[in-house]
Amino acid sequence: MRRANALPRYRLKIKTQKHTMTAQEKILPLLQRVTSSGKKLLYIDGLRFFAVISVFLFHFIDYYDDQHVGFITKYRFIQDYLQGSVMGVILFFSISGFLIAMPFYSSYADSGQKFSLRDYYIRRLTRLEPPYIIHLILLFVLTVFILKTKTFSWAFPHLLASIFYSHEIIYGEMPVLNTVLWTLEIEIQFYIMAPLLALVFRLPRFPRRIALLTLISIFMFWKPVLFDFPSVLNYIHYFLTGFLALDVCMQFRDRAGKYILFDVACFSSLALLWFSAIEFVTGALLFVLLVCSPRTKYFIKILEHKIVYTIGGMCYSIYMLHQKVIYMVHAVFLRHTLIGNSYLTDFFVRLFYTLIFTLLVSAVFFILVERPTMKKLWWRYRSLRKLVAA
Repeated sequence: MRRANALPRYRLKIKTQKHTMTAQEKILPLLQRVTSSGKKLLYIDGLRFFAVISVFLFHFIDYYDDQHVGFITKYRFIQDYLQGSVMGVILFFSISGFLIAMPFYSSYADSGQKFSLRDYYIRRLTRLEPPYIIHLILLFVLTVFILKTKTFSWAFPHLLASIFYSHEIIYGEMPVLNTVLWTLEIEIQFYIMAPLLALVFRLPRFPRRIALLTLISIFMFWKPVLFDFPSVLNYIHYFLTGFLALDVCMQFRDRAGKYILFDVACFSSLALLWFSAIEFVTGALLFVLLVCSPRTKYFIKILEHKIVYTIGGMCYSIYMLHQKVIYMVHAVFLRHTLIGNSYLTDFFVRLFYTLIFTLLVSAVFFILVERPTMKKLWWRYRSLRKLVAA
């Protein structure tokens, strides 16, 4: 017998809506960089965007002019306003100096986590080498076995020289499998000597800044040591500019104020770098971009726009692949065709399609090859699916 005050029991039916992830929601996370610390400086990826786009435009315009002799002479504004000067490479060098200096600064100047030289070199090796070597092998196979433009006996020594970042040293010319890799040979030289250079952070603030400014000035204006091949000593002042910029950034890291004056400084610096800045002021312009960007009101919004920092985060893949994609698009898809019966129309249509195809190819390489190696201890993953998709 049921008691009078007892409430009848009902089964509560709750309909749950299953959320189906869209293709965009599935793919976009796979295009984001992975950092060992979990922290990201999105504005740095934003600056990388401008660097890699500058490099892409430079090589696209250079290739198009080779195929259509006299194009640049007729349309001078293309070179003056689109080619991006030398900004891409030197901005990459300064960003490298800025980021590489972080663990050294934390250990030496900030009394942070003790720096491990072993971990530093292992991280460089496991993070950068796999994508670099895989892309070189792919280019080697494409060149020798598919296109058959070079023989195995000729190409293999060049492959080995590039794998060990010594093509310029051995052959005295740019890497033949991929000419843009000359800058990565410079980068690896810097990574090797960075721990020695970073001892400057053991000095008190004022002496170390005097030391950095002195070294920057010596190598920018005097260039006391030069070899028969391009070496890091030709560009060391750009890396050290990154060191100095980080030192100043860390001093003012707790100041949250954002001022329009910094916007003016950053927009002006980017424009001057893009439109062929005079060499002796490039260091100052790079310094302004690295130091002032986080404290801008509007410039930072551009740098931290999702599309901008996502493309900037893929810059390593884009940098390694873009020139070959430019050749491939023209040779396979757009050959022997003048689009729109005008060289100017043809140029911009080819530029658009080549950029889109470059981003697509680089995104695939980034997801399958580069991004997995960003994960610390990636070789311990037992599931390939988790390594790629997690």
